[in-house]
Amino acid sequence: MVPKSKDKAGAKNAAAAKQSDKSADKSDAPQLEPISPAKRKRLQKCFEHGSMLSGKGEYDYANQMFAQCVAGDPGNLIYTQSFLGNLIKKYNNNKKGGKLAAMRGASAKASMKKSMMKKKWPEAIKSGLDMLTLNPWDTATCTDLAKACGELELDECQLAYLRMALEGAPKDLALNRLAANMFASLAHFDDAIHCLERIAAANPNDLELRREIGAMTVEKTINKGGYDDAETSLDVSVQRQAREDSAGGTIQLTEEQRLRREIRRHPEEVTNYVNLSDHFFKLEQYDKCEEVLQEAVQATTAVRAREALEDVQLHRARLEMSRAKKRAGATKDPKAVKLYDQLRTELNKRELEIFTARCERYPNDYGLKFELGLRLKRAGKFSEAIKEFQQARNEQRKTAAANLETGECFQQIKQYKLARQAYQEAIRTSGMWDAEIKKLALYRAGWLCKGLKEYDQAEEHLSELAGLDFAYKDVSKLLDEIVQLKNG
Repeated sequence: MVPKSKDKAGAKNAAAAKQSDKSADKSDAPQLEPISPAKRKRLQKCFEHGSMLSGKGEYDYANQMFAQCVAGDPGNLIYTQSFLGNLIKKYNNNKKGGKLAAMRGASAKASMKKSMMKKKWPEAIKSGLDMLTLNPWDTATCTDLAKACGELELDECQLAYLRMALEGAPKDLALNRLAANMFASLAHFDDAIHCLERIAAANPNDLELRREIGAMTVEKTINKGGYDDAETSLDVSVQRQAREDSAGGTIQLTEEQRLRREIRRHPEEVTNYVNLSDHFFKLEQYDKCEEVLQEAVQATTAVRAREALEDVQLHRARLEMSRAKKRAGATKDPKAVKLYDQLRTELNKRELEIFTARCERYPNDYGLKFELGLRLKRAGKFSEAIKEFQQARNEQRKTAAANLETGECFQQIKQYKLARQAYQEAIRTSGMWDAEIKKLALYRAGWLCKGLKEYDQAEEHLSELAGLDFAYKDVSKLLDEIVQLKNG
């Protein structure tokens, strides 16, 4: 019998040789070219546009955008997931795609096979995307895409296509065997074991398969602990201690790992969820922010978690609206302008709901009342907004701004004398941090007094404004008009 240590060494040498052969095979394969900043920027714009279209249900147009992104950067997992997710929504997750997809996609499949044979992996991926557009669950195409990604060492996207293939044919034994091997090669042992268990369910008397599952479970444990050379439990404990010692007595965890560990230990504590969400927010990974906070809402039912989730959702909506505003301004396209107006209205409606609830929850938070007043004003609900602004004046740093907003609302409902009084209060209560508010209040008061034919007061307000900033809007022109009106 061959000693165990020699047998293990032989297996390792064989694995190393296999890896060396694989590397040699890849050396001649075309590698992806680096993506220039200009191209990356263009792809990101396509992605943002595609995301917006997909959200509106325009799946075909969104697919064109996402396909460009994946073809241009096939290793970008976000692009790949968005491409697949949009198609899943388009076909209502029917697991079979469009009608006559196999027939209509014959040309794309042939093109992909040709590229695969020539080891032109990027070209194979482009052809594969054309086929998935017709049926994103096409198992042959998904597995070929996974192979192409594997050749280009795009592991995350390889896994995405592999999982998509399994969604389309979860009981296909040949596919499960192929997937198990791929998952295992990438150290995704849980996925590999699930595939083997599906095969075992169809072959309950296959003892060899059961032994393979057991061996893979052991390999999963070894891989997770990093004990590749350990042969006994003592070896494991020694190696664990060595790893801890080398890290200064503790295993070094990333911030995400540390917070997830705390969440597992104390699932009822909302702070850990919020901190993890903040971590993702700094990385601009807003999907993960929402996912974590939704878990927090379910696990803790805490108001803090719900409000944090609302804040992230509002932030994302504002970003989307901002992008729409830039597009509308740049293109002047009526559709782009209409979309911007729609997003702005929807955002304000959502903010109204949220700030109304928060004002009821925190009746003495006058800063919140000011924010609610702004949303009511934007919605044209001027009388309701006035009530909130008048209460918001109790917040010292909001007093001048609240008076100004009150004046504008009174002016909108044609209560001009009340508007003038509010503007004068805004001028009087302006502090050193309210310079711009004071200028606007003087300007509004001057205009209003001019309209009311109170020319002396109009001149007084506008002269004070000119003394502060003579270039402010059309103040010099207004002063000349008022002098003419007084002399006329």
